[in-house]
Amino acid sequence: MPARVNIAGERSARPAGLLGVRELRPIVVVAAFLVAVLIGVGIGYATADRGAGGGTSGTTAGQTAPELTPTLRTAPWDAARQQGRARQMRVDDEPNPVALRLALSWTVAARMKAAGNSTITAAQVTVPPGMFFGAIEGADAAHDEYWAIGRIQVPSVANPPADPYVWRRIGTGPWTIVSNGPGACTQIPAALIQEWKGQPAPCAG
Repeated sequence: MPARVNIAGERSARPAGLLGVRELRPIVVVAAFLVAVLIGVGIGYATADRGAGGGTSGTTAGQTAPELTPTLRTAPWDAARQQGRARQMRVDDEPNPVALRLALSWTVAARMKAAGNSTITAAQVTVPPGMFFGAIEGADAAHDEYWAIGRIQVPSVANPPADPYVWRRIGTGPWTIVSNGPGACTQIPAALIQEWKGQPAPCAG
């Protein structure tokens, strides 16, 4: 006698199996989607142009703009150093006096830009004649300190930052602003004040 088939039991079992398949489908779809996303990210990373930058100075993060490090002449005291001794210097004795003034203009423009003036450029900032320039001898050339004291002119800006300005450069590093405005000249080393026989003219007024 042929074996009986439990049709009712078979029919009752099918929905459970089909339900399991239906439950698995969303998981499979999500997994496939995640794999596609990861592949897309990998392709995007591999083909991205990582050499492009959004800076305004043409340098990448961590680099110093070359305009801030003009060429220095060999220090006249290099052969007979006395650490801490002050030296009066002349801007016109430098290899490129124009580049020296431009470096100072760059520092001012950069600070103004950081303060919110997005259109300012170094070309709009002038360091007029009358600037004082000096140095403090270091233990070696890398520790020589160069100081500049002057005023600025920014005709395109109604209220430019206050004068005077005190700048410093250590060795072949970049020029930086030490201070500006009232009281800035208190940052000048005492040895330089003595060498200049008093406060330099840009500090007055």
